[in-house]
Amino acid sequence: MSTPSTPQKDHGVIVPSKRFQISWVWLFPVMAASAAGYMFANEWLSRGPEIDIEFPNAPGIRAGKTALIYRGVVAGEVDRVELDSKLEKVEVRVRLKKFAEGIARQGSTFWIDQPVLSLSGASGIDSLINGNSIQASMGTGSYSTRFIGSENAPVVSPNKVHDLIRLRGEIAPFLDAGSLVYFRGVAVGVVKTKGLDSNKVPYLDVLIDDQYEDLLRVNARFWVVHPADVKIGSGVFKIDFTGLKTMLFGAINFDFFGEEGDRIGASPEFQLFGNSSAAKATSKPITLEFNNGQGLLPGETQLRYMGVPVGMVEKVTPAEGKVVVVARLEPGYEMLRRKGSLFSILRPNISLQKVTGLETLVSGIYIDCIPGPKGPEGSRFNGISQEDAALVNFQDQGFDVVLSATSSKIGLDTPVIYRGVQVGKITRKDLAPGSGGVQLTATVKYRYASLLRENSRFWNAGGVKISGGLINLNVQSSVLESKGLGGVEFSTPSGDAAGGPVKEGYHYDLYDAPQKEWLNWIPSIPLPRGNN
Repeated sequence: MSTPSTPQKDHGVIVPSKRFQISWVWLFPVMAASAAGYMFANEWLSRGPEIDIEFPNAPGIRAGKTALIYRGVVAGEVDRVELDSKLEKVEVRVRLKKFAEGIARQGSTFWIDQPVLSLSGASGIDSLINGNSIQASMGTGSYSTRFIGSENAPVVSPNKVHDLIRLRGEIAPFLDAGSLVYFRGVAVGVVKTKGLDSNKVPYLDVLIDDQYEDLLRVNARFWVVHPADVKIGSGVFKIDFTGLKTMLFGAINFDFFGEEGDRIGASPEFQLFGNSSAAKATSKPITLEFNNGQGLLPGETQLRYMGVPVGMVEKVTPAEGKVVVVARLEPGYEMLRRKGSLFSILRPNISLQKVTGLETLVSGIYIDCIPGPKGPEGSRFNGISQEDAALVNFQDQGFDVVLSATSSKIGLDTPVIYRGVQVGKITRKDLAPGSGGVQLTATVKYRYASLLRENSRFWNAGGVKISGGLINLNVQSSVLESKGLGGVEFSTPSGDAAGGPVKEGYHYDLYDAPQKEWLNWIPSIPLPRGNN
């Protein structure tokens, strides 16, 4: 009998447990999370402060897109753009970069850079491609996070040092921000702003480059440069243009005349003159009185000596039947302040005899000056007429004789002629004693006084004389040699018939026409030399 087999026991197999492992499929998410964390941390650490900028308008400014640029580098980004509670301003919040946190200080300026095309040039061209941005220049004050943005870009580099001065004038010239300022032809500054002060007086704020600050002296004189300068005179017609930019926008010149003055102090102000002639007139004022001030313009009418500008009219005021003129002289012409100096208004004078003052038709009338004799100075003078001024040299250096007639249309300044040569002028006209006739004072230059003898004859050379026949027509007009109102000629007989020399004040009769024999007199009378 078989015995049952003993069943075998199953003890199993012990398998060692495997270590914990992460699937490779998690590698990319982990790397992405790490990069994101690094970028977040880097962004957090690179963030600077937030600043608020107020602008009148914010064209093209977008939150999350518009950059703040400092020296060409992105220094921040716009976080928020919204209107203020009154809907009058635009509040722009900008997050600065950490490295640019120094911009958040008082004195920093901000403006919107946008494309601007004008006659003066183009700016903001980069914004055509990259869009509008906010530009910044860093100030030097204490920490601040709120700023008032500028409506326009600055006219000069914000990072360049300039001296600020203010110019004032009764009327602001047609200048604006960006107009250049010159010193002896060199551009040394620029007009920053233009406006009115609290008293409604116009002003210009001017920036002078720091390297030229030594040019700013207390006696500096500023004047407006006009686009074109027209000069018309005897044989002269000239038009000067100062350059295309100046022609379009104007400019300012300045200089100091005479000795160099002291350096300017803080907050300097200067007067702005309308032209260079007004700026050069730096003397103490003189006062002139005229019967007629027609054509006199403050800041434009010049004082001239021998045709050269020497001063400028500053003020014209009518008072008690007179016209009172306040004027100033240029350095070097103080002799015109002497007592006895003569001042007359030169206006255009067109006659058959001559044309004078033609340049005044374009340049305007001016005051002609004749210095007085050496002696004390004065500050107030009575002006004389143009006719009286023309006779001054004859009256002071001439030989006077008197011509008598029942009546005469001959006037002052009429030439006295001998054989076709002007030797004198009529310097005075008045009624004869008893009012029975007219007396004319003929002033002959001393050089020609020896031509006058006791039997010399004077006649009225005015009018037109016509003689003719079947073959010829002869027209003679001494009016062309006179003044349209008549002239005076004289002749002297030869030899003993001439009579003796006459003394000053000798009386002659003035005839209406010459006798034929008078025209044939050809005396031989020597003239002195060297005395005109």
